[in-house]
Amino acid sequence: MQPFNFGYAFWYQQLGIEAHIAKFAPQNRQGKTGFETTDYETRYELFAGISHAVNNGGEGLRTLSYTGGDGASPQLLLTDPEAVHLEDVANLIDLLVPIGWVALGLLIALTLLAKVINLTLPGIGKSLLTLLVIAVICGLVIVAVGPHEVFKAMHEMVFPDEHQWFFYYQDSLMTTLMKAPDIFFAIGAVWAILASVIYLLLCLLLQALNPVTSRR
Repeated sequence: MQPFNFGYAFWYQQLGIEAHIAKFAPQNRQGKTGFETTDYETRYELFAGISHAVNNGGEGLRTLSYTGGDGASPQLLLTDPEAVHLEDVANLIDLLVPIGWVALGLLIALTLLAKVINLTLPGIGKSLLTLLVIAVICGLVIVAVGPHEVFKAMHEMVFPDEHQWFFYYQDSLMTTLMKAPDIFFAIGAVWAILASVIYLLLCLLLQALNPVTSRR
């Protein structure tokens, strides 16, 4: 999804980000002025710049800038704490990507092993039921705890205690640009749906490769 910038163009409309920026950008308390006068293309490019940077070790984060208002000088988008947080995100991605490739390798190896030893594989029916149960459990936990509390707990778990990760809209053009955390919940839901589709396609592929041992 990164080449599509996580659907920012779509969520920009659906989440009312334009109105959100118009409301909070003029309230910025960090000396960042004129962001509310930028156009959609500038905002999209800034989001794309952040997306590219966090997937490339944080490179370029501290040079992202915008020009707000006629004749205004360019201003840096991010404050230092924001840049540090996004660099932490980049470090986390650098850690998780190799883990993902290892997991994929294990899945391929286990699939080949199952075919060699004639191991019974779960059919599409069981796979759908498993996904449904997982989705219901996760949904109930999130509703019971609260989406924002879950968001807070996850950040406290993975990021250094001494690094700021929560930013008020009035103090951060980054969160204003994204309408965080709303956009993260939306992107997370899309990722979950995409992962489920990929999982089901893999189940269908396994069933096609080994129809005798894949049941129900």
